[in-house]
Amino acid sequence: MIKQNHIRFWATLLVMGWGSMLHASGFQIAEMGTRAMAMSNAFTAVADDPSAQWYNPAAAVFLPGKQLMIGSPLIYVPSSDFTTNTLNPAHPDSTSSASKTLVVPHLYASHNLEGQPMTLGLGINAPFGLETDWPANGPFAISNTFSQLNMTNINPNLAIQANENLAIAGGVNYVKLFKVHLNNSAQLLTGHGDGWGGNLALLYKKNQYRVGLTYRSRVTIDIENGTVTGGPALATLGAPGAVGQTGKVSTRVVLPDQVNLGLAWQAKEDWLLSLDIDWTNWDTFDNLDFHYQPSVVATTITGGTNFRTLPENWSSGTAIRLGADWSYSNRLDLMAGYSYDPTPVDDVHFSPSIPDRDRQLFSLGGDFHVNSSWDVQAAYMFVLFKDRRQTASTGNDAVRNGTYSGDVHLFSVSLVYRL
Repeated sequence: MIKQNHIRFWATLLVMGWGSMLHASGFQIAEMGTRAMAMSNAFTAVADDPSAQWYNPAAAVFLPGKQLMIGSPLIYVPSSDFTTNTLNPAHPDSTSSASKTLVVPHLYASHNLEGQPMTLGLGINAPFGLETDWPANGPFAISNTFSQLNMTNINPNLAIQANENLAIAGGVNYVKLFKVHLNNSAQLLTGHGDGWGGNLALLYKKNQYRVGLTYRSRVTIDIENGTVTGGPALATLGAPGAVGQTGKVSTRVVLPDQVNLGLAWQAKEDWLLSLDIDWTNWDTFDNLDFHYQPSVVATTITGGTNFRTLPENWSSGTAIRLGADWSYSNRLDLMAGYSYDPTPVDDVHFSPSIPDRDRQLFSLGGDFHVNSSWDVQAAYMFVLFKDRRQTASTGNDAVRNGTYSGDVHLFSVSLVYRL
């Protein structure tokens, strides 16, 4: 059987090929800007640099002139460790996923129209993604080895200033999955697809307070004309003729809709505090339906049919994020933050494809104002995962029972240029 979804997204932005990797809950990447990352992404009501195009496009009306931002977190993922328990038929055994060092680039631009209460903006990023790479001879190789999605998101926005306190914005999202890899030792699966969505935002500010609210719609992506090739495990399952045979497959991936509520308080002239409550509708990730065109390998994988459903049954979740910004001097801001982000994956439907766990995120960073035109931003984040002690997998999936552990480090640098 296959049970996908540890996902990594390669973002090809303009003429550049850029990669991405997940580490937020599910397969979401929350770190879409360096200053925001330094504040643990408690940025919906702050959004005071060009990454507002993602965090809150309405805030872009308060950015003067033309601004451009380009940068990328560097994500170092040490190997994740797995040790079986007594409920696992492979006990005692252990394995580790391959370590990864990946980048998640972003590019944002805003243009405040002179004499008009509106701003045009563009964001190019990869807000979802991740990759897992478990050994082909590991205890659950028949279920999970390598999973990856390659993706980029292009998001133009229009923001309008309704009055001196209120701004609203809207935009469209075009998502392109360039490649899909959902592999185990019984099959190799690839595909591609794209889809459209939309977003709305508002920002209200008065005196020392700011309130931000954003909504991003779900995006349905049909992955069609994919291919499936029989892997070596089919020979041990009694179908040696299926090894190396290739058939057609299609499926569908639904990226969840999101609602972000942010509050910011200018506590003192040099201190800004922020809070985000971020809701992600992971209920959209309920099943993975695979449609195979008949072939030797497809018949073997599905047991004689050309259709298979894999239940996921994830649950919507809410992350709580706190951030602080200290204006140390006219040239330097220092930031820090903390988040708690629970996993949407329950014990019954847990898969090593996405060995997701509850996590805490600790961050810090700085924004150096080189001059009136240039900023250099830098940030570090440590993601502390709670060990997952899996005991609820049954039947053929009992090979997933055991303890999963591992943490993540992120480093990010961005440049901001103002005309």
